[in-house]
Amino acid sequence: MPLNSTMSSMVKFSVFFAFFITGALFGESLDLQSSKLDDTKRSGSQESTGRKEINKTASVEANSNENEPIVVEDTSGLSKEELSEKANRFDKEKKHLKIKDVVESIDENGTVNVTKLLKKKTFAPSPRAGFDWIRTKYGDWLIGHVRSLYEKELEFDSKEFGIYRFKFKDIVEIKTYAPMQVNIDNVAIFKGVIRYKDDKITIISGDHTYTFNKDMIISITSAEERESRKWVGDFSLNIDFRKGNIEQEDVVFKESLERRTPKSRFSMDYLGRFNKAAGQTTANDNRLNVKYDLFYTKKLFFTPVVAEFYNNKFQNIDKQYTFGFGVGYTVFDVEKVKWDVAAGPAYLYTRYFASDEAKPYETSLSFEAYTKYEYKFNHLNKMKINYQLTLTQKKSGRYKHHTDVTLENDIIEDRIFINTSFIWDYIDSPQSAGGITPLKSDYQLIVGSGLRF
Repeated sequence: MPLNSTMSSMVKFSVFFAFFITGALFGESLDLQSSKLDDTKRSGSQESTGRKEINKTASVEANSNENEPIVVEDTSGLSKEELSEKANRFDKEKKHLKIKDVVESIDENGTVNVTKLLKKKTFAPSPRAGFDWIRTKYGDWLIGHVRSLYEKELEFDSKEFGIYRFKFKDIVEIKTYAPMQVNIDNVAIFKGVIRYKDDKITIISGDHTYTFNKDMIISITSAEERESRKWVGDFSLNIDFRKGNIEQEDVVFKESLERRTPKSRFSMDYLGRFNKAAGQTTANDNRLNVKYDLFYTKKLFFTPVVAEFYNNKFQNIDKQYTFGFGVGYTVFDVEKVKWDVAAGPAYLYTRYFASDEAKPYETSLSFEAYTKYEYKFNHLNKMKINYQLTLTQKKSGRYKHHTDVTLENDIIEDRIFINTSFIWDYIDSPQSAGGITPLKSDYQLIVGSGLRF
């Protein structure tokens, strides 16, 4: 493809992406205003009562940053045990059978069918001695600890089978003993004991009780400051079959780490390969990406920090640093599909091993665009696509991209997996040295296995 055509396509893509993000921001703003109007109209509901209490707190807490979510703290002074006991009393109030339930349980003989009546109400266990309970759609009660709810997956630490991730749609009831943090879309972050049933979540927070619909939940995390519960990740050891500036097989290490809270998401991804032959290093390149997102709404997030370190001897890159910021939007977050897009400006510094130019390094401003796409074929198999695009000056490579397409297959669900990845790195204007110009494209096929935690 001619260079001018390539750059023209990139410019068109950039303009399209800018319009897409602007439209997303505008649409999200309209949704936010509409949500606030709807909240005002629901003045007689329990949810509205909760919001009135929130508004009293908002005047104090929102002074620091209007865009930050309001955090509704429990100021009652109740201990964990007292709060749990209050939640148990809430459960007992909900267990009363209605006249409608009794009438619907009368059989053709005019007598009450006790079996049918019992099915109308689930007489659930109460959380005791620091343990939580969840009930699946199959009617099974499990005891353990609710660790988190994120991206429609509930992570539960069971006494019977350890840490397990459930699809949220498969959970019909939750009862926690310890207080949790619940991020409610466009409202606030609440701290309290959770009762979830009939697609509604109730947060019992000291003197107040708040109830919201299921689809308003962004995330649930532990209110206790136990740092280990906020982290998830995986790593894998692989063999790499390469083609491009060098053709050989290397040992490759891939790692992905993420820290989640109701307000933010920190992620770090690493890809490194190493090989030696006859005492000579034939492969030693590394790519480290760090990203920090702050959630404005359920779909819109701001990224104040985007950073990358990259080196590759066979692309003549000794050190390359990228620092930037941006804004992102969640296009899809449904059962099978997750898709995030983000973009923003960045500063690019590149030092070369050797250069035909007067200086061995280049600095420039750039435009960075990212997208992460995940599709679940079933509970064991998924596909991930990570794409990173850079538009900058010719001296720094002009147009670059890093594409990673990965197929993951769980051997033990959410624990041990095998993966196959295709990676394509492209630099439109590589830096020449000694009259030799590296190839524009490097292709890698990676096969290996790893552990998820």
